[in-house]
Amino acid sequence: MQIKTVKAVKPYIYKNNSNFKLAVYNAWRAIGGKTVAERPYEKLYHSLSYHLNLPTLFQNRCCARLRFVEAANIKFDTFPDYLLYEIIPLIWDCWPCYHDTVSEWLKRHKVKTAFFTSSQTAEIMRTLCPGINIYHLPEAIETDIYKAGKELRDRKHDYLEYGRCCDYVDTRFLAKSINLLSSRGEKEVLKTRELLIDALADSKITLCIPRSMNQPEIAQGIETLTQRYWECMLSRIIIIGKAPQELVELIGYNPVVDLDKENFSEQVKDILANIDEYQTLVDRNRKTALELGDWEMRASVIKETLASLNYSI
Repeated sequence: MQIKTVKAVKPYIYKNNSNFKLAVYNAWRAIGGKTVAERPYEKLYHSLSYHLNLPTLFQNRCCARLRFVEAANIKFDTFPDYLLYEIIPLIWDCWPCYHDTVSEWLKRHKVKTAFFTSSQTAEIMRTLCPGINIYHLPEAIETDIYKAGKELRDRKHDYLEYGRCCDYVDTRFLAKSINLLSSRGEKEVLKTRELLIDALADSKITLCIPRSMNQPEIAQGIETLTQRYWECMLSRIIIIGKAPQELVELIGYNPVVDLDKENFSEQVKDILANIDEYQTLVDRNRKTALELGDWEMRASVIKETLASLNYSI
């Protein structure tokens, strides 16, 4: 059997837009993974991919394409390579509403190997696609861009509220003495990644919960690790909420202070009154995230896994 060389394809980037999938592509390059040359004409055909549902015409016998994929955009994120190459996808955000669509796509395009960032989804896909090598690859992050910040007692903001967690607890009932920084209704406050990184490094407490808690209609029981946990651990901010079991199993301990939602205001007040007691935990969290949370580590796992399956990398 012909041994195929695996080459990663740079995720398509809209002008002036960021793309979180670019981080793992850059990590793959950093550890010496092969890549496809830049394709300057992508912008001319990529918009068509949303409207096309083409078959795999044939698969190149020498090369396979490593693609970084959101489940909702699987046709877009793999076009045009799925027409002519074996695709090896790393798939994010494959919530239950996408399971059937993604599994059918994998079978339709003769995928032999696939990675999913959710362990529960990977297990479901093994059942739906028994002939495919399915692997779990935990979510990771670019560890080098997040700041350790000041010691907890010296930070400016007592509580940082941002993202989809804003509506899970009611911060209006926090004591007036608590310095709250919120993105709710003030999008300018945290409108860039740089502003968020600085805010995390100068705040004492924030909330992190899996989507299964605050958007159960989407998650439908899928609880998975997200970048939010890593960015908070790297920033040495106290995390209240719930740690996904994937994270606990990966690092060997619970980095999160379990949320007491019924007594949220009192819990925040108590943590702030005893802030020095949490310094050891946040220091450990940053050290752990630096050791276990970087995309280069995950890229190495991809390379090792593919090598064990007799791909050339």
